[in-house]
Amino acid sequence: MNNISLAIARYLSPRLPFYYGWVVVFAAGTTVFARMAPSVSILAIFLSPMTEEFGWSRTLIAGAVSVGAITSIFVSPVVGWAVDRYGARLILSVSMVVLGVAVTSLAWATIPAFFYLGFATGRVIFHVPVQIGSGAVVSRWFIRKRGRAIGVIYLAGAAGNILGIQIASLVISHWSISAAWIALGITVVAVSVLPAALLIVERPEDLGLEPDGLPPNSAITPGAETVGPQAAPSQGEVDWTLREAMGTKSLWVLTGVVGTLFLIQAGVSVHIGAFFQDRGLSLTLVATAITINGIVNAVGSLVWGAVIERTPVRWAMAFLMVLTAGSAMALLLVHSVIAAFVVSAVIGIVGSGGNVIPPVAYASYFGRRSIGNIRGIGETGVQIGQTIGPVLSGLAFDINGSYQVAFLTFAVLALIGAGVVSLSKPPRAL
Repeated sequence: MNNISLAIARYLSPRLPFYYGWVVVFAAGTTVFARMAPSVSILAIFLSPMTEEFGWSRTLIAGAVSVGAITSIFVSPVVGWAVDRYGARLILSVSMVVLGVAVTSLAWATIPAFFYLGFATGRVIFHVPVQIGSGAVVSRWFIRKRGRAIGVIYLAGAAGNILGIQIASLVISHWSISAAWIALGITVVAVSVLPAALLIVERPEDLGLEPDGLPPNSAITPGAETVGPQAAPSQGEVDWTLREAMGTKSLWVLTGVVGTLFLIQAGVSVHIGAFFQDRGLSLTLVATAITINGIVNAVGSLVWGAVIERTPVRWAMAFLMVLTAGSAMALLLVHSVIAAFVVSAVIGIVGSGGNVIPPVAYASYFGRRSIGNIRGIGETGVQIGQTIGPVLSGLAFDINGSYQVAFLTFAVLALIGAGVVSLSKPPRAL
């Protein structure tokens, strides 16, 4: 299959009026689009209907997100290594088949064990191979335009989230929960498997091209503020090994702060549908609010992509964490439909920043050579965060009858993260 994808790329590349890297962005984007089927935003649409139909608590349902995240902690370093060893194309195309089967299987998950098995499998695909593989392959094709390219693939992810929310809400309303899962599973396979398998090429050098489609020796690394070991002075591109990266404070600060960000995002997103319903919104209005979130997320992905190309990583990340704290506090002020829509839009801005900034940050700090391995380590912070966040919110609600304690805790954690990352400088050669 690799020979087929290379043959297709070699045929298309000289005939296209644009750089083949954008075809890779499209193909990787289809997997990011499809990975949203088990997203926490879409689960939020299922949360109240599943509670009513099966009698499951919100904490029990949210626990499937945490199980997927816990499993991902152990899978992530292995997948990162596999992306560097076997290529993102193989990892992404196989993952999309597994994701389609896992999501479809939820149609028959009428007991918690089966639901956990199917949904947690989907969450592992969501977290690990798609997150690492898509970011790694796009980062190898782009340096100067990396922010924009990453922004585009997460624009596709936002579109997938919007479509998934609409599919879920409409099918649940007119048919059943089971039919909604089947529709989502079919969508995953139809959209993503063939583009990932046939159009992704691992690096521009495989086609005799350079990153960004530029002439040789003209590439630079945006946003890093420095160059790392083994960087070619003529290119200014950093090139750290996994061992070298693990010896830097910068990797662990990024891992911790990004993990905190996703703890908050998961803790809010899994429960936001039920939270809005508690505040008096109908299921249709909840779907509309989450759709607004998705639309803003889509536009925000492009905006953040442009911002991160022009702004040092630590300042962009610090600003994002401050905005995260504000969005958590703003949730407590929601008492109307308009307020819900406004806060959903702000959360969409935060979500798009969380999608775009980390992959650009890792590639800008540590380079292209071992990006899969390095992301595999860095993503463990995300998975730990997403393990804790949904359960923390669920417990806060089950104990107190509200999410106030959880949202206040999230705001404090976000402000601490902003302070830590703003004081952390990029890695420097030893």
